[in-house]
Amino acid sequence: MSEWNEIQLDEVLKVYHGYAFAGEGMTDKLTGEPIVVSIGNFSYTGGFRFSSTRVREFRGEYPTEFDLTPGDLLVVMTCQTSGGEILGVPGIVPSDGRIYLHNQRIGRVECNEEKLDKTFAYYLFLAPETNRKIFNTATGTKILHTSPRRIGQVSCRIPPLLDQRKIGALLGALDDKIALNERIAATALELAEAAYVEASACTEWESVTLKDAARWMSGGTPKTSEPDYWGGEIPWISALSLKSPWIDSSDRNVTELGATSGTRLASTDVVLFVVRGSSLKTEFRIGLTQRQVAFGQDCKALIARRGVDPHILFHGIRSKTANILDMVDETSIGAGRLSTDLISKLEIRIPKGSSDSVVSEVRTLDSLAATRQKENRALSTLRDTLLPQLMSGRLRVRDAEKIAEDQV
Repeated sequence: MSEWNEIQLDEVLKVYHGYAFAGEGMTDKLTGEPIVVSIGNFSYTGGFRFSSTRVREFRGEYPTEFDLTPGDLLVVMTCQTSGGEILGVPGIVPSDGRIYLHNQRIGRVECNEEKLDKTFAYYLFLAPETNRKIFNTATGTKILHTSPRRIGQVSCRIPPLLDQRKIGALLGALDDKIALNERIAATALELAEAAYVEASACTEWESVTLKDAARWMSGGTPKTSEPDYWGGEIPWISALSLKSPWIDSSDRNVTELGATSGTRLASTDVVLFVVRGSSLKTEFRIGLTQRQVAFGQDCKALIARRGVDPHILFHGIRSKTANILDMVDETSIGAGRLSTDLISKLEIRIPKGSSDSVVSEVRTLDSLAATRQKENRALSTLRDTLLPQLMSGRLRVRDAEKIAEDQV
């Protein structure tokens, strides 16, 4: 690879503050009105994450110079200390027909295109070394804040423009594949849900309570002070880690010993859902296990009884999300709580015969979505491994391409 040069970022880019919008507020649905980008639209792994529960919307007059353009590069400049890992994280404004606005917590980055490729700049901000340097420019206790000037004073090594484009293209291909998989998985889930809802209205289907449709299990937590219980190969699912419909991993794992010491094991095709936690105030988290897992006391496991397909059980419960959220009350500390007595009486629709064609269709779509999620985990690991090596010059692009070509 050609020679890399040490530069200060203000030699190749400029960062601009956004506007201090008054009247910003949470919205629970997407509208055609301008949307003020906030730190909730960013993930510490990079990229632009858009969901109705995280979007801040501004209603009223605003300076048009703070409109954002699809493809604009952004960087987080202000965040709470508790979420400090988001500081310095980049994002790209999506091209989805919405109007995005630029607030004072987010910096808009303009690159000198003769010296710095914008895609390379995105990954430069995402690289751990650069991100750490930006984090170190921050001041504050409860709120961390950096500035365009301080970001501009950060020094980095960058290669010639042609090599920048090659690096950006390679990492971008991995991210594009991840994004495609996410869309396929989301579409497959939507199709499976639609197939279930349509079929469940047929007279060949019947109503059954959850109490009669499944065997129920409660979970538990092994002693956190016992090191022999933790750090194994078995995912331990909690109210915090149950974030996907397809359960096959967690940020915490238990050992075989831990799995028999204070928790419970659930095999493949078991429905898990949250019955206690702050998330229950706004969402109902439910998933279907793709492998054997352990789970905590804030979750319930439902093992489909004979004659009930677990995928139909999963979609039947998921289709009743609005009804389930209406059952949620509060614990003494303000967390959401779902009464087992109430939800066990909930009725879902299931086919009278096990040979119903919809069962096969739903299972196929669920498998597609789960497979794409698993593939994305491997792709994300590969990207995160290649990123710091490529951005430091320790790994040549052609060598990285050989590593990545089978995955993309």
